[in-house]
Amino acid sequence: MPPLAAPVPALPLDMFRALAGGVLLVYFIQVLRQARDFSDPDGLIDHRLCIRLFPPLRFGLFQPGMSGWLFRATYLGACLAAVCVVVGYHPRPAAAFLFAAAVSTYRWNALAAYLDDCIVHLLCLWLVLLPVGTTLNLPDLLPSGAANPGALATANSQWHAATVPGTAPRAFVANLALIYLVAGLYKFSSPMWRGGSAMHAALKMPIARTPHFWTLRHRAPLRLVTWAALILEPLFVLIFVLPAGSAAKWALVAAAAVFHLGIIATLKIPYSNALMLAALALPLAPEIMSGGAAAFGGAFGPGAPALAAMPLVGNAPAEVAAVALVALLAIMSIWQAARSWLRLPRPGQPYSGSGWANPIRSFLWLFGLFQSYRLFDWVDARNYHARYEVRRLHSGRNESVEPRELFPDSMRHLLLQSYFFGNVWLQMEPASLDLIRQSLLARHARRFARAHPDAGEIEAVAVVQRITPDNLDLTRGEERVLMRFTCSGGDVVMRPHRRIRRHAV
Repeated sequence: MPPLAAPVPALPLDMFRALAGGVLLVYFIQVLRQARDFSDPDGLIDHRLCIRLFPPLRFGLFQPGMSGWLFRATYLGACLAAVCVVVGYHPRPAAAFLFAAAVSTYRWNALAAYLDDCIVHLLCLWLVLLPVGTTLNLPDLLPSGAANPGALATANSQWHAATVPGTAPRAFVANLALIYLVAGLYKFSSPMWRGGSAMHAALKMPIARTPHFWTLRHRAPLRLVTWAALILEPLFVLIFVLPAGSAAKWALVAAAAVFHLGIIATLKIPYSNALMLAALALPLAPEIMSGGAAAFGGAFGPGAPALAAMPLVGNAPAEVAAVALVALLAIMSIWQAARSWLRLPRPGQPYSGSGWANPIRSFLWLFGLFQSYRLFDWVDARNYHARYEVRRLHSGRNESVEPRELFPDSMRHLLLQSYFFGNVWLQMEPASLDLIRQSLLARHARRFARAHPDAGEIEAVAVVQRITPDNLDLTRGEERVLMRFTCSGGDVVMRPHRRIRRHAV
C-alpha cells in the first residue's frame, strides 16, 4: 500500500478533468435554457416564499429581487468556466466559480433540486481540491504550436511523464467508493429491490424517459436487471482496490459502464452518471499509463527525461481539505445509517428528517455541500405514476389540450409537480406544503397563459397511483382535479373546484 502522498500520474487525473468539464458545460447550458421557468422571479417557483419557509436557502449568489439577466449572466459565466476546465486554462479557479454557481443554483431552486445537482456541485468542489491542469491543457500547446510542428509530440511526452501528489486524488477515490458502497448497501433495505420489482417501478415513474414502453412482458428481464444492480453496485468498490489489469477489475469496470449508461438511457438523471463514468479514469490510471507506454514504444513513464527532475510540490490546504471532506462524508453516512437503522419514512413524511439530527450534514451544508448517497432505496415509499388530462371547457363541450403545454416533463418540472401530490423531500408542515402547492399551481397556470393568452377556461386533472409489485400494469389510478382557471388577455383567474377522487385507469 503506497503512502497517502505518494505521487500519481497526472494524465488520468486530467482526463477526468476534461471529461467532467464537458459534462458541466452541458449541465449549465441546460440550466441556462431553463432559467425562465426556474430562476426568474416570475417563473414557476416563488423564491420569496421558499426563503420565508426555509431561511437557510438565502445563503448564495442569488437573492430575491434580482433581475433575470443576472441569472443568465451567471450561468453563461459558468459555461465559460466549464470551457476553461476542459482546455485546462486555470482549471481550479474556474472550478471554484462553477462550485459557487452550482451551490447557488441548487439552493435557489431547492424545490427542484435532485441527484444531478448533488453530484455536480460535489465534483466541482473536487476539481478545486485536485491537482488538475498539469497535462492535457491548451496553454502547453499555444506558445510554440505554430512555430514547432512537433509541439504536440513534445507535450505528449511531458504529459505522460508528469506526476502529482497523491493525497487529494486518493481522497477523491475514497469518496467515489463511498458513493457506490452506501448507495448499494442501502438498496438491500428495500423490499422492492430484494423482490426484483424496483427497476420496473422506477421505469414506470415520470422520471423515466419512456414510462409507457415498459409493460408486464418486461417483468422477468427487469427482475434480473434489478437483482444484478443490487449485487453489483456495492461490488463496484472493488474497482478501486483490485490489481491493475486483473480480469475481475475489467469485468467490474465494464459492468459499471453498462450500469451508468443504462441509467442515462432510461432515466432523466444523466449528469451524475456521466460524471461517475468520467471518474473511472482514476482507478484505471495504471492501465491508461501502461497503454500509453505500449502505444508509444515505452517512451512514457515516470522515468522519461522531460519531467524527471520536476519537483512534486503539494498544496497542503487543498490536501487537508480533501482528506477532511471524505472523512466527514464517511462519518455523515455512518451517522445516517445508525439513526435510520435502514428504515424509510412513510409517504408524505420528510425523507431527510431534521437537518440537525445529523450535525455533520448540517456542517457540510454551511460550506455549500448537501450530500445523501441513498439512491433509489426510497422506491418503495416514494414511487408514483401520474398521467395528466388537460381540458378546455367551452360551448358545452371539452377540448383536449396537450398536457405538456401546462405540465412540462423535464426532470425539474416533474420534481415541482410532485408537490401537487404531497410526495415531498423537504421537511415542512402541512400548511407550508399547501402554500407551496397553491403557489406552484397558480404559476403553472400563468406560464400556460403566456403561451395561450385567450385559452378560456382550463381544467387540469391528474390520474395518480402507486407502483407496487401487484400494480405494475397501473390499473388503480385515482382521478384528482388539480385546478381550474381562466385565461383572458394573458391574465389568469383561478377558479374554485372540488378535488374529486374516483377510480380511473
